[in-house]
Amino acid sequence: MSIPAPVSTRVLVARQPILDRSGRVFAYELRHREPTFAVTREVVPDDRATARVLTDGLLAIGFEALTGGRQAFINVSRQFLLDGIPAGLPPGAVVFGVGADVEADATVVSACRALYDAGYGFAVDPFLVATAQTDLVQLASYVRVDFTDAATTADRTRALGGNVPPGLAPVATRVETAEQFQQAVTEGYQYFQGRFFGQPAVKEGRSLPAQQMAQLRLLRALNNPNLGAHQFADLIKPDPAMCYRVLRAVNSAQFAQQKTVSSIPEALVLLGRDTVRRWVSLWSLAGLGQGASPALLTTATLRGRFCELLAEHSGRDDAGEGFLLGLCSLLDAILGQPMASIVPDLPLPSGMKAALLGEDNSDGRLLRCAAAWEQGQWDDAIELAEAAGLDAHALAGTYATAVRWATDLERLSEGGSAA
Repeated sequence: MSIPAPVSTRVLVARQPILDRSGRVFAYELRHREPTFAVTREVVPDDRATARVLTDGLLAIGFEALTGGRQAFINVSRQFLLDGIPAGLPPGAVVFGVGADVEADATVVSACRALYDAGYGFAVDPFLVATAQTDLVQLASYVRVDFTDAATTADRTRALGGNVPPGLAPVATRVETAEQFQQAVTEGYQYFQGRFFGQPAVKEGRSLPAQQMAQLRLLRALNNPNLGAHQFADLIKPDPAMCYRVLRAVNSAQFAQQKTVSSIPEALVLLGRDTVRRWVSLWSLAGLGQGASPALLTTATLRGRFCELLAEHSGRDDAGEGFLLGLCSLLDAILGQPMASIVPDLPLPSGMKAALLGEDNSDGRLLRCAAAWEQGQWDDAIELAEAAGLDAHALAGTYATAVRWATDLERLSEGGSAA
């Protein structure tokens, strides 16, 4: 497989999903920072995260690729608001987050009103609500409440100065556990952000059905680098629904051919085994976790591609295993089982099993590196990359490539699963 060229290494970018009550991605928060921050560990002012950084990074990757057509929440500083918005940030698709550190004086309110009139949205900190910053709050559609800083219902009520004003949709942020998520739902929050969706909601006494184990064995077989095209076709032919999805996707507008593709071998020849392999891997994972949050599947596939690309850039012979490693890293959340009860039965190499259980081996460091980057923990990601023998300079570009790939795959998946 050829290694895609990095898209952009001039800025560090990560996206974090904001989910609705059904577990679907409502929006993404886009986080960004200049690469010298992570390399030097220097303390820099927020004003460095300016329009130039957004232009160099977010727009170089592609706004549509980063968001998949959803809204983007972007935290901004006072200086950002006053400097003006870079070309390419589409009105109607961007919500600017205004924190408590932004003084809502007349100059800021005037700048925000101009942006509001242009079609941009705003999310405000509870402090601005509690201190009756009416002029700015009236421009906002969302209020974001931190469930780590305001750990109890009483804390959150005090932070807001009472109840949420009409017209503001409450967003619970830094929701770390399933219990916090349920509490946020009880309190009336509409949107949720945090690591909770990647944590398993364990169902006691539940064992993996034979059908799920069969899907896991299929995943492993599909990701065997020595699997030939005929063997690949033989693996999925017994599943009519899977064959239909592949053929529907290959005949979609994105891959339109001069003639209709009517067989799996034809699809493999036209698109390549690796492309179809990833489609089928994603759909197998979706079959494993029916009822799981769609955001889990998106995160797992993005992480898998990110791990695979990092391993390729570093010259690892088993780079293809990186894709499977990332896919399986969220199996506990997808299946609602502790990883320790899942791993022994997985048809995976011993090193990968150990990594999934938290062992500090090369696969484990690769996995933790990818997860840290996803969370915007760039210093940790760079240290883990160096410890794993990975090319830390490839992190930004490979993440950008992985995001684009995952966005395209998500669209294809939606098309392939349509009736």
